[in-house]
Formats: sequence, C-alpha cells, structure tokens
Amino acid sequence: MVTNNKSIEKAKANFEKGNELKEQGNFEESIQSYQQAIKIKPNYTQPLPKLAEIYESQQNWSEAVKCYQRMIGLNPVNHAPYLKLAKVLQQQNKIHGAIAAYQEAIELKPDLPAQVYKQLGDLLLQERDEVEVAIGYYQKAVELNSKWNAGFYTKYANTLMKQKRFDEAIAYYQKVIQLKPDLAKAYLSLGDALFKKGQLDEAMASYQKAIQLQPNFVGAYKKLGDIFKHKDHLDTAIRCYQKAIEIKPDATYIFRLLGDILKQQGKEQEAEQYYARATQ
Repeated sequence: MVTNNKSIEKAKANFEKGNELKEQGNFEESIQSYQQAIKIKPNYTQPLPKLAEIYESQQNWSEAVKCYQRMIGLNPVNHAPYLKLAKVLQQQNKIHGAIAAYQEAIELKPDLPAQVYKQLGDLLLQERDEVEVAIGYYQKAVELNSKWNAGFYTKYANTLMKQKRFDEAIAYYQKVIQLKPDLAKAYLSLGDALFKKGQLDEAMASYQKAIQLQPNFVGAYKKLGDIFKHKDHLDTAIRCYQKAIEIKPDATYIFRLLGDILKQQGKEQEAEQYYARATQ
C-alpha cells in the first residue's frame, strides 16, 4: 500500500513537472514528464489530454490519436475524448473514423452543441453521400440552434433539394434571403425549388430578382428561358437564351437549347447555325 501511494505521488510529481515545462514552452521535456507519469501509473488519465494538446500543436496527429484512444479505453463512457478524436481524425482525413467517433459521442451525450450535429452531417455528405442521415443531423442542429449563417442554410436547402423535399428547401432558401437579401444566387436557388414545385410564376419572379441584383447572371437568364419555354412562350425564351450567350459566348449548351426551340418553330436553317456553334 505504501509502495502504491509512493507511485501515485511520483506520477503526480511528473505530471506537475510536465505542466510547468509546458507553460514554459519546453514541449519535448514536458512530453517526457507526462509519459513518465503514465509509465509509473498506467491508468493515470490526467496527463493524456495535456499530451494530446502538445501533439496537436505540433500537428503530430498520430500521437494525438493514441492519447485520445487511450483515454477512451480507460473511460469509455466519457463523451469528450470521442469529440477530440473525431477532430484529429479529420485532420488525418480519416473521415469514416471521425464519423464513428462523433456518433459515439452523440450516443453517450445527445445534448451536445448544435455544431457537433452540423459537423457530422457535413462529413456524412462529404464521405458517404448519406443524404437522409445527414438531413437528420442538420435538423437536430437547427432544433438546438435557430441562428445559423446563410452558408449553413444554403447547404441544408441544397441537401433537401437532392431528396426532392422542395417545401422544406424553399423555407430554408427564404431564410438565406432574410439573412442576405442581396445574394442573387439565393434567389436563383429559390427559383429552382419553386420551379420543381410547379410554381412557375413565383419561380419567374425569383429569377428576375436574381437578375435585378446581378444583371450579368447567365444562370438566371437561362432558367428564365426554361420557364418561358415550359409555358410555350418560345420567342421570349429565345430572348432570354440569347441574352445568356451575349454575356457568356462559350455557353455551348445554351446554343443547343436555342437550336431546339428554333427547330420546334420550323426555322431549320437558323437552328442548324446554333447547333453548329454548340459543337465549336
């Protein structure tokens, strides 16, 4: 028992010495002191986060991972090391491992900050394209925090669009516009969602607003042309497409659209000219 107490005291002394050296910026000797403390008392957890912090500052990700894994091994029901581990694994581009670590942390402590849920959603889209699962995490992030920036709401809305959840996407594009009323691209995206819903007049108004904000917005002219084509207002569609290629003469796909409309109107010769330009 006396020997055990002495070991504990010796381990603590090395830990405290490591802290002093770390404060002085003497990281290599600090590492040695922390490692000595762990060697004396293998189940001593306090030096591990300090060690990991130094390794992270040195971008020694593999050693930092070992520290967090050891912390988890000693106390597997503590959510905090899983979060730290996830971030370090991201630095190593080990995304599958990071996803698993975040999910384990959430299972242990579901009331984690909204940013954790958002980050997990991002990783699922990045690595696995698990859209529905990512949407679930984004939804939880929104429930926990109603004040996100326009970038997050845009990404969330784009993800909802992939799943054809147009009503929800429209709501989040509108949030983007509330935050950034001069963002032309947000009106373009909102128009796309409205178009998919069959709300053509509302979509048209959204594309027109995008053009008002950004007069040389090729994509908005093209989408506006698509609506007029859908409404069978072919001459107006032609004018929109022509405006788009006036702004961007190398937009070959729009030449093809013009050719299609002109062919539909029986203007074969003009159509062929546009088809020829589409292949240049």
